[in-house]
Amino acid sequence: MQTILFIIGFFVLGFVAKKALYSPASTVKWLNNYIIYIAMPSVILIKIPALTFSSEMLIPAGFSWGWSVVGGLLILCLSRALKFSRSLEGATLLLTILGNTSFLGYPMVQAFFDDQVLTYAIVYDQLGNFLMLSTLGLIIIALYSPRESGNSLSVSMVAKQVFSFPPFIALMIAALLPIDNAVAMVEPVLNVLGKTLMPLALIVIGLQFQPQLLPEHRLPLGTAIAAKMIVAPALAYALLMDSKIDISIAQATVFEAAMPCMITPGIMAIQAGLSPRFCATLLGYSTLFSFAWLPLVASVIT
Repeated sequence: MQTILFIIGFFVLGFVAKKALYSPASTVKWLNNYIIYIAMPSVILIKIPALTFSSEMLIPAGFSWGWSVVGGLLILCLSRALKFSRSLEGATLLLTILGNTSFLGYPMVQAFFDDQVLTYAIVYDQLGNFLMLSTLGLIIIALYSPRESGNSLSVSMVAKQVFSFPPFIALMIAALLPIDNAVAMVEPVLNVLGKTLMPLALIVIGLQFQPQLLPEHRLPLGTAIAAKMIVAPALAYALLMDSKIDISIAQATVFEAAMPCMITPGIMAIQAGLSPRFCATLLGYSTLFSFAWLPLVASVIT
């Protein structure tokens, strides 16, 4: 309970602070840069070198990619059946297949599980969700964006997104280079920086929360939250929890699958003109739901 109150407190702090700040957008940009360039790489540089790589590591990333297919087909079928607009369909599709597995996922895993589960959660996020954001995410935005937005898709754009993202660079360094001794020397500093991830990520989410819900957005919002946060982890649980794989891998996969919608593609969709108000509202409500939902999921799989 103390952990949940801590998490809610920082979210509320961000939401309240939005009204007092001179420029909330600038604050969000600054905090996002700090999280992406400093806090997340710090966590990755500590956790990944301690991980023993095996074929089982493909399971978290593999499920993340598998859900993009299953979840994507599910949303497309429901969208056509429920007659969503094209803009709503694109936004719902994008935010259903991609979860907040880093900004919220890492700190939530830290709150409920041990370091071994966190390392597999990082694999789920970086080799699964982030690569999907940089490839499938850009494709979805290019396909669904209004023509006047001027979006275009290119191989160089995708490559730049992937190879210039600081957490991904940190992952490649940690996974491919012998940096154990260097990490040990600066581990106290990395630990301090890594611990700032949870509170700052929650403040950022609170700063961006839009509580107003339009009537025409209720059905798409409920569909997206149910698919992303209930169907996805239920599928992961059915496939993995009773199998013979390492329990830490199963826990990381199920828990990360239950995360709310990812902030970054939501912001990208807003900038591209894909139902901006719906995207902002969905990000906020899925995050609020996660405060009650994720502790329940954690209690079931531990």
